[in-house]
Amino acid sequence: MEKMRKKLAPNILNILMVIHLTALPVFSLDEPDQNKNFNPKPASASVYNLGLKSYEQGDLESAISFFKQATDLDPKFVDAYYNLGAIYKKEKKYYSAINALQRAVDINSDDLEIIYELASCYMEVKNYQKAKQYFSVIPQNFPKYTEVAKNLERIKYQVALENPSQVGEPNQISNEQFQAQLLADTLTKKEVPNNNEVIVNQPQPQQAQQKAQLLANTLIQPSREAFKQKIRTVSTNFVGPTGIAKDSKNNLYIANFANDTIEKVTPGGVREIFATKNGISGPVGLAVDENDTVYVANYNNNSIVRITQDRQVSVIVSKIVKPYYLFYDNNTSKLFVTAQGNDSLVEIEPRNISQPVSYR
Repeated sequence: MEKMRKKLAPNILNILMVIHLTALPVFSLDEPDQNKNFNPKPASASVYNLGLKSYEQGDLESAISFFKQATDLDPKFVDAYYNLGAIYKKEKKYYSAINALQRAVDINSDDLEIIYELASCYMEVKNYQKAKQYFSVIPQNFPKYTEVAKNLERIKYQVALENPSQVGEPNQISNEQFQAQLLADTLTKKEVPNNNEVIVNQPQPQQAQQKAQLLANTLIQPSREAFKQKIRTVSTNFVGPTGIAKDSKNNLYIANFANDTIEKVTPGGVREIFATKNGISGPVGLAVDENDTVYVANYNNNSIVRITQDRQVSVIVSKIVKPYYLFYDNNTSKLFVTAQGNDSLVEIEPRNISQPVSYR
């Protein structure tokens, strides 16, 4: 379980790990730690304490706001970033948690608790390469190393699943071991791994056997070679990729949530930055209209952005709370948005918007 870090008063420097929670550039572990003797500024520490009080009262929204203010006042306030990450993780907003925890690690790369939480979030979003990178630096004397070891094993099996040609090679698990472990992991999961699972979490022996047989059949037929032929990795090294859309020329657009960029991938696999930073903040959903204009759902600053093919960026709708997915209907020339902040579906007519429109 994650822990909230708590300072007792603005001028007290000792950190107590007492409040329990339920449960993005790459850092260098070789860089010297410049934050071990960090003393928070009185103003930022006061705001930080307000965040702790809000958390204790169950007001997570206010707690997030205060912790963000603390980091604005003091950009090296590691504990404020850590607590932001812990709350986001509790709310299952894993990309936001990754962003906050990465900032904390960039400031203090020796803090193993932060590294552990960051790696755990990468596991949640199935970025196994990043998860392995962070888990691998945690030493065996770390209090949660048992969980670290389990996660490293899970990563090994997932990598084997995604790269079946490696199975059976020297220092790799055998095909039989792989299937047995995957079967065991699936049967003991407490959560449904995906929406395609037919029999889920059944305590009765007969139903458990049915689930085992179903999974075994899936593993055996089709063969691994068939999977390998039909599934391939087109490109890697995105930064928290979220939304995807395609234009009339078959160019793909990928939203990188963690570094506020939109990448363009040509049919030949050539990548370029289509838009970055300017007007882009926490991009999630993407959509493309009949003119190949790209629309972006900015989750972090509650707006919808329009990007023309000559890369002119403009906000068309503001104050739309936590926009997530986008869908452009070519038949009606309307843009549909799911807004997580108020659990709603929003309809927009972008052709008729020349100046930013406030949703609320």
